[in-house]
Amino acid sequence: MRFSIILLASAALALPASAADLGVLTALDVCDELGLTGLTVSSDSNCLQVSAELYYEFHWGDYKGALPVLASGYSGTIDWTDSDGAATDWDSWVDAYLKVVGTAPTDVGPARAVIEIYQYDYAEAQNGVGVPDAAIALDQAYIAIGDTTVLTAGLVESSIFNEDDDDAFGWLPSFISDETDGVAWDGGTGTYGYEGHAIQLTGQLGNGLSAGVALEDLDGDGSLIGVVNYAGDTLTAHISVLAGQVLDGTFNDLALHSGVTATFDAVKLRAALAANNSGWWNALASAEARFDMFTLAATVDATSARELGLVGSAEARLNDQFTVKLAARYLDADTALADDQGAELRGRIEYAVAESLTLAAEAGHLWTGAAAPSGIQGITDGLLELTWTPGGDFEASTAIAANSLGAYKASFTASKSYQ
Repeated sequence: MRFSIILLASAALALPASAADLGVLTALDVCDELGLTGLTVSSDSNCLQVSAELYYEFHWGDYKGALPVLASGYSGTIDWTDSDGAATDWDSWVDAYLKVVGTAPTDVGPARAVIEIYQYDYAEAQNGVGVPDAAIALDQAYIAIGDTTVLTAGLVESSIFNEDDDDAFGWLPSFISDETDGVAWDGGTGTYGYEGHAIQLTGQLGNGLSAGVALEDLDGDGSLIGVVNYAGDTLTAHISVLAGQVLDGTFNDLALHSGVTATFDAVKLRAALAANNSGWWNALASAEARFDMFTLAATVDATSARELGLVGSAEARLNDQFTVKLAARYLDADTALADDQGAELRGRIEYAVAESLTLAAEAGHLWTGAAAPSGIQGITDGLLELTWTPGGDFEASTAIAANSLGAYKASFTASKSYQ
């Protein structure tokens, strides 16, 4: 299968050069007509776009193991917090995507056939014991037709369920939003499947309004989804609703996600709420103010599990080379398991060594609270990171980190995409 992917990519790259010999390709008139760019091949009636991405990640050290530091289960900014004193740990991960989109004009707008193949190859080890894993699969395979109104059917990667307008402002998220990726609508109990096999209908209603309805997770229990979006010059907002388990007719599990962002010159305000019928809710309010040199941000969020989070951050661009960042965050986890509190103070300095090379140093201290194991009432960590972005959609980084528990971690990442 890997050979087939390579052959397909090679053929796509070779087609433009051999168009005259094949006698079936023409100039890129169809692609130009459709406004499609990137790596393209056109015939009389179709435009073929080819894109790909490759990502590699490697970690090595002694950083794996379970160590609860807060009653809620949230950890510090650096995910690892434990050194168990045994053999070393490591991870090596390869992600590869190859996507082909064929588009043709019709009377009702462009018709598209999309195929994306995803492959990962993963090897991890904890305490010197390795567990390899690998898979290749269709990540997307769907057809879509339409312009302002679009009908999509097949295997989709993106749901119409809008989860935007819920990211906390500032360079350091709160403990809660760091764990829930904004505000979570699928907490508690219930089945809330989405994406996968789907039939979607979306449309532009005018004046910044758009809406959609879909049947998704049709390869599972099935979900009925509806969404209304608004996008204006100074305001974006949405509300998404989901009813799960529709294929057996029960419609038992209901959920919603909503958010709004308002922009007033140098000030941005954001509010978001997610909830479901199990009694779970997660709310967030965030603000950001930008000045000539400084950016200030603050966030408060909470959950129905009696958790309250606060975070404030500041970022100062001193000159073209130096940027300084400071942040503090707090969590009150008054859960059913324990009443615990935690706080963290963190700083980061970024230095532009060259136009494409950035060196960063980061350090923080986490006060873990009463729920941490005996004798561990605080964790101090540090990080050194070098990032290289020479252009051409290539990026690489290397980092080394350690904490006061004796854990340490060396990392390397690299990625390249083309389209």
